[in-house]
Amino acid sequence: MATKAKQPEAEQTNAGQPAEDTAEQGGAKDTVQAGKASEAGAAAKKDGTAPSGAAKKDGAAKDGAGKDGAAKGQAVKSTEEHAFQAEMQQLLHIIVHSLYSEREIFLRELISNASDALNKLRFLTLTQPDVRDPEVELEITLEVDEGGEDDGTKAIIVSDTGIGMTHDELIESLGTIARSGTLDFVKQLSGIDPGKRTEMIGQFGVGFYSVFMVTGRVIVDTCPADPAEPAWRWISDGGGGYSLEPSDRTARGTSVRVELREDAAEFAQAYRVETVVKRYSNFVPHPVRLDGRQLNSQEAIWSLPKAEVTQEQYTEFYKYLTHGIDEPQHTIHLSIDAPVQYRALLFVPKQLTNEMLYSRTGWGLKLYANRVFIQDDCQELMPLYLRFLQGVLDSEDLPLNVSREMVQQNPLLAKISASLTGRVLRELKALSEGNAERYATFFREYGKVLKEGITADRPNQERLLELARYNSSVCSDEKDLTTLKEYVSRMRDDQQEIFYFSGPSRDAIERNPSLEFFRKRGLEVLYFYDQVDDFVMAQLQEYDGKKFASIDQADLETLKDAAEVTAGDQPALEGDALDKLIGYVKETLGERVADVIASKRLVESPAVLVNPDGQAASISKMMRLIDQSFAAPQKILEINPGHSLVRNLSALLQTEPEEPLVREITEQMFENCLLVEGMIDRPEKMVTRIQALMERAAELRVAAIEDAPVGDTEEEPPTADA
Repeated sequence: MATKAKQPEAEQTNAGQPAEDTAEQGGAKDTVQAGKASEAGAAAKKDGTAPSGAAKKDGAAKDGAGKDGAAKGQAVKSTEEHAFQAEMQQLLHIIVHSLYSEREIFLRELISNASDALNKLRFLTLTQPDVRDPEVELEITLEVDEGGEDDGTKAIIVSDTGIGMTHDELIESLGTIARSGTLDFVKQLSGIDPGKRTEMIGQFGVGFYSVFMVTGRVIVDTCPADPAEPAWRWISDGGGGYSLEPSDRTARGTSVRVELREDAAEFAQAYRVETVVKRYSNFVPHPVRLDGRQLNSQEAIWSLPKAEVTQEQYTEFYKYLTHGIDEPQHTIHLSIDAPVQYRALLFVPKQLTNEMLYSRTGWGLKLYANRVFIQDDCQELMPLYLRFLQGVLDSEDLPLNVSREMVQQNPLLAKISASLTGRVLRELKALSEGNAERYATFFREYGKVLKEGITADRPNQERLLELARYNSSVCSDEKDLTTLKEYVSRMRDDQQEIFYFSGPSRDAIERNPSLEFFRKRGLEVLYFYDQVDDFVMAQLQEYDGKKFASIDQADLETLKDAAEVTAGDQPALEGDALDKLIGYVKETLGERVADVIASKRLVESPAVLVNPDGQAASISKMMRLIDQSFAAPQKILEINPGHSLVRNLSALLQTEPEEPLVREITEQMFENCLLVEGMIDRPEKMVTRIQALMERAAELRVAAIEDAPVGDTEEEPPTADA
């Protein structure tokens, strides 16, 4: 077993003596308590230990402080009593009672430490082949002791065949939990809000001490890999100190016996232990066995080179990860060594769910540190606009807090997030260039989420604009996509604006009167179907030096010098007749419109509403959905002087200004425009008016038929689709 604790600046005290006295005497003082040897010896189980007594080989022992060291051949003392420093006791209390929210974490910590010990041994054998028990398999063994009739104490034992610890290493690793500045650190820690303590404690490797959440006593037997070093036993109840005594353990490695309190007896049950292992330690790179069964069965394929992983393995891992049956749409496998080391295996699901689209929680990657599970849904690893990604990230460099339940907010984490985001965007760009059809499938599903980053992630804005795809008036159908770069390449020489329009579908946009001028002139218009697009355009404003402009804006540069574009052979209304009609319509509609003007953009429709302030109509509609009391800004009504309805309305106004039909047609023409915009307030009122107009039209038609000479024929009235 290996831990990550550091030696404090002050010397370890013995038998409760002050550190100053210990330093003056040049070493730790030991207290012989032979009676404890038999007590601790009874605790050893199935790990190669016997009741403590003789030391290995020359019987040498080092002094309690571990600084000067005793000469080989010196008599071994039976038991050494070491007192924790006062500030260390305070910190231990905080660890046990404040830092950990899940008691089961203690088992993850012990397995993680055991894995570290195995890794250290494997590294040691590369340079020092002369180790104890070189043929023994590197493994972690778990045992549960449900307590016998004579001794009802329940326990769990975590053993490894790793590097083990010497006398001095036990003191350094298990006898101290902080480096220099411990006293100041504990004072700070004790004076702050418990919820913020995890932000400060990340530099202290004290995961081992989580055992005191569940134990009344812990016994550590350890035998170093160095054949010349004897075995030792460390015992503590988490109170004022710990004891050290020789151990007769002969097998290389470490065994930690955790004697469970009554309220933690569940951890002496095999099924409970198996559940914890599978959740937290399923990808530990060494076998974790319980009753001869290996529990960590899933291979950490993210740690393998991409060339060694098959598509079937990726698919099976994705199903394991998501508990689903579908295959992923796309897989991203990364292995990064600089500026920070991490490995990541990410998946794009086949479909974008409402949970992915609208949820601001419940997303994020699974975080591992050296294959040990740390956190579900770690949102600090990637930006919100990549929330559709599922997968894992494993880093050996990432510093974690003491409980490994929250990632410390530090520059390294920010570096991982920045690097991961950049690599994902690079992978998506490679996909777009290498397989345009496959990327189009991805973007049609996830583009509405990815485009959120255009304004949210300014450092990657250019990258995201390159990845953005849009439908447009030159596309063959609504599935066909184009890029902003391609749009600009098709612009006319005198065109200064990138035109776009928002709507629920391609069909709805192409039926909107605002598009008529651009279709007639052959000017390309981008079609926006996603609500995020209007917000992006409002903030982005331009691309490649070209301004974005919604075609329903009143002050389009393209329209300033344009002549009216009319359909048919009839002359457009103009002069006093046009001015009189505009005045009448403006008076009739009153404050419901900002203005009434003659249109240069309409070809086939009699009227259209446009925005005087440049705000897209879709934003107003969305605001109305959020707040029904939202009052949309007044729009400008443009009427088409060349349309037959407008000319006939003007004629009626000239000949019969008091005719109710003139007002009804004016109101209906306006509400038709509101209907197209999706902004109609009282549809029932409009229905009543339409019915009255239909009755009037039917009466006029009947009268015309009765007055017509026999044999006269007339053209069929146009259909609704005409």
